[in-house]
This record gives sequence, C-alpha cells and structure tokens, in this order.
Amino acid sequence: MKKFSVVALAMTATLALGACSAEDEPEEATTSEESADEGTEETSDTAEETGDETGDTAEETGDAADQTEAAGGEYSEPACNEFFTEGGPLADRAEAARSALEAGEVTDQVTYSEVMLLKSRLDATAEEAPEDISSLITTVNAPFTEVVDLVNEGSEDVVDPDAGTITLPEIDTHASADAQAELETACAG
Repeated sequence: MKKFSVVALAMTATLALGACSAEDEPEEATTSEESADEGTEETSDTAEETGDETGDTAEETGDAADQTEAAGGEYSEPACNEFFTEGGPLADRAEAARSALEAGEVTDQVTYSEVMLLKSRLDATAEEAPEDISSLITTVNAPFTEVVDLVNEGSEDVVDPDAGTITLPEIDTHASADAQAELETACAG
C-alpha cells in the first residue's frame, strides 16, 4: 500500500509541476516605440528574404491545404476528429509515445505520466466511438495500457521505489502503429 501512495504522490507532483511551464512566465514589458521599431526592422528583413519566394510559398500553402483536407481536416465521426485533429492530436501523441517506448525513454514518473494520460484519453475516445473505430483505438492504445499495467503492479523489477526509476521490458508497438494507419483509412472513408 505504501508503494502506491508514493507513486500517487509522485504522479500528483509531476502533474502539478507540468502545469507550470516557462511559457506561462510574463514577458518583459516594452514600450510601444521599441515594439514598433523592432516590428519594422523584422518586417523589412523578412520582405527582403522572401521577395522571390512568395510564389513558391503560395503554391506550398495550397498544397498543404489540399493535404489537410485529404488527411481529414474534418471527419464525420467525432472520435476521428478527437484522435486526428483536436488540440494536441492523439495521433501525434501516440506516435511520440511509441517512439519513446522503442527508444527506452520511459524511465521516470514524468515520462510515465505522459503515457498514462495518453492511455486515459484513448480509453475515453474509444468508449465514445462506434465499435469498428473503438477496436482500432483500443489496439493503438495496447502498448500504453501494458505500460500502465506494469507500473501499477508495482513490481520492483519495473519500479524502483527508492530511486523512482522505471525499467520496462521490451514492449511491441508495431500492432499499435499498424492500427493507427488502419484507423486513418477508416476515418477518411
């Protein structure tokens, strides 16, 4: 029971610290003249650098818009929207978490917390989705569920309570990646 309390305390502290980021710190106040001068210099520098690139940028922007629509900028299924397009898409987070697992980077409470939160979001998304979409999301979520189960078991082979480190066995992420590709096809179709 004591191990779970320590883990819960560590996770709470991690989440609280994660909420405080450097982006939340206020910027130094500048006068409107300084801001105007800096803005004018940056604008003229940018205009000189991009003079001939304007046509290329317009073409690239058009191509990017076409790709976004083709990739499903808006899906008819809400679970697909949540997975692929809404704030910090779960698809991107799932790819990053699989990469972290493959690289052996889930070794402490901070990285574990990211996986645990992703697992929870995927569980909630799968719960609201139709059966075919839900089953694919569950498969995408399988390695993250395995991580959470291993850590929650509290085995000293996985969690060192003294050092606070996590040592995970090799976890297969290939089926998860394949399911995510299938999910993208299913959502687009």
